Amino acid sequence: MKRLVTTLFTITATALVVGTASAHHSQAMFDTTQELLLQGTVARFDWVNPHMYLTVETLGPDGKPTLVEGEGLAITQARVDGLNREALQPGTAVVMRVNPNRGGWGKQVRILDVTTEDGEIHAFYAGKARDRTLTPAATLEGNWAPSRQALGASFGAMAGWPVTPAGRAIQEQLVSDGLCFVEPITPILSILDELRTIQIGENEIVMNFENSGEHVVRTVYMNIEHPADVQPSLHGHAIGKWEGDTLVIDTIAFEPNPSGTALNVPSSAGKHTVERLTLTEDHTRLRYETTLEDPVYLSGPATLTMQWDHRPDLEFSPASEICDLEVAARYRANLPQ
Repeated sequence: MKRLVTTLFTITATALVVGTASAHHSQAMFDTTQELLLQGTVARFDWVNPHMYLTVETLGPDGKPTLVEGEGLAITQARVDGLNREALQPGTAVVMRVNPNRGGWGKQVRILDVTTEDGEIHAFYAGKARDRTLTPAATLEGNWAPSRQALGASFGAMAGWPVTPAGRAIQEQLVSDGLCFVEPITPILSILDELRTIQIGENEIVMNFENSGEHVVRTVYMNIEHPADVQPSLHGHAIGKWEGDTLVIDTIAFEPNPSGTALNVPSSAGKHTVERLTLTEDHTRLRYETTLEDPVYLSGPATLTMQWDHRPDLEFSPASEICDLEVAARYRANLPQ
C-alpha cells in the first residue's frame, strides 16, 4: 500500500449499503448510492458517542495532501460488531470505503469499512459479512444483540410501513436527527444493534437496553392487566404473559415522541405495541416480532420480525462513554440546510 495514494472511483451501491441505515439518524447528507475508496493514513480516531469519527490523511483531487473526516457509528454498535479500536491508531496505513457527501469533495463522508495493510476489514456501517460463532442459551434470559445485517433488514421493513402523510411531513424535517436523547424501546431500541439483557422473574421481567452509553431499564409486569389510571411515559406500561415458550408483551400509555414510530417519524399518545420473543430452534438466537399501531401516524398496523444473537461475550459500556452533546452538535452541523 503506497502512502498517500488516493484511489477514487464510483461503483453501484449494493443492497447491503442501501439497507444499512444509521441507527441514530438519517443519511440525508450522504449519497448512499455512491462509494469512494480513499487510500492514506489514519490521522485521528475519535472514539465517541453518539457517532465516532475517523480522519484519514490522503490526496485530494488536486494531488495535494488533505484530511478527510469520516463519520461512523456509535461505540455501542461498534462493540457488538467487534470493531478493533487499537487497529486504527494514528499513522496506520488504510483504505477507507465511504459514501460521499452530497455537498461534494472536502465534506464529511460516511464510513462503510476500513482495510488495513494486513488485509483485515474493519467494519463500520457495512457490518461484518461473516457470521460469528454463537453459543446456545438455555432460556430467554441472558445477553442479546442484533447483528448489523439484522438491523439493516429491519430498517428496510420499516421503510414500507404505512406512515400517514402527517408522519412523512414531520420525518422530512429531521427534527430529532443526531440529538443526545434516549429513543423509545419499541420499536427503536429493540432493533438497534446494541446490547440488551433479559432477567426473568416470577412476577416481573426486567430488560436493560444500551443506547449510546445510556442504560435504559424496562420492567414487564407479568400476568396482570394494565391499570386504569396508568400514567404515560417514554417507554409506556408493559405487561407480559407466556404463550408456551413465547413471551408476549403488550405496551400502552406512551408519551408522544419525535421518533416513537421510526427514526424521525413521531408517535402519538395512542401508540400501542405487541411484541413476541421466542428462542430459535438451536437457541443461538431470539426471534423478535413487533406490531405497532398509532391512529395519528400510521394508517394501519406496522410489523417487523428480526433476530437477536445470543452474546454472553458483551458487556455494557462505561458511563464515561455516554452520548456527548458537543459530538452530537458536530454531526448536526453537517446536516443539509
